Amino acid sequence: MFEREIGMTEMEALGIGLALAALLAYAAFSDLRGFRIPNHVPVLIFVLFAVVSAFVLEPHDILLHLAAGVALFVAGAALFAGGIWGGGDAKLIAAIGTWTGFAAMPRFLVVMALAGGLLALLILAVRAIAPRVATADAPWHLRLARTGHLPYGVALAAGGFDWLLRTGLTG
Repeated sequence: MFEREIGMTEMEALGIGLALAALLAYAAFSDLRGFRIPNHVPVLIFVLFAVVSAFVLEPHDILLHLAAGVALFVAGAALFAGGIWGGGDAKLIAAIGTWTGFAAMPRFLVVMALAGGLLALLILAVRAIAPRVATADAPWHLRLARTGHLPYGVALAAGGFDWLLRTGLTG
C-alpha cells in the first residue's frame, strides 16, 4: 500500500508508522488496564488512514479499504451484540481494517486470533495462581485474573502490529 514509488519518503513512512504503532499500543494498554478502548483511539487511527490514503491511494482503492473496515465493523458489531466483544473492540477492528484492506485481512485475522488465544491461555494461567478474591483496589493484574473479560484489544493490536511490520511502513 505504501511503496516508495508513490512518493512517500522513508521519514514520512516512519512517522506514520510510529503514529499508528503508538495508537495500537495505547489501545492495547488501555484495554489491558481497564477493559476499555477510548473512542478517540479508533477515530484517530481512521483519521490517520484518511489523511494518508488521500495522498497514496487511488479513489477506487480507498473505497475498497473503507469497505474492508465496514465489513470488519459489521462482524465486530455482531460479536458485540452477542456479548462476546466490547464496543471498543468492534470500533478498533474496523479502524485497523481500513489500513489492511481486503488483501491483508486474512493474515491480520489469523494473527489476531492466535494472539487472542495466547492471551486467553496467559490469563487462565494467572487465574490459576492468583488469589481467589480481588477487590476493586487490587493491582490490575489480579483484577484481570478474576474477571470473566478478555481484553481483546491486545490481540487486535497484535494483528495491527504484524500488518504494520509486514507493510514496511515503518521504514
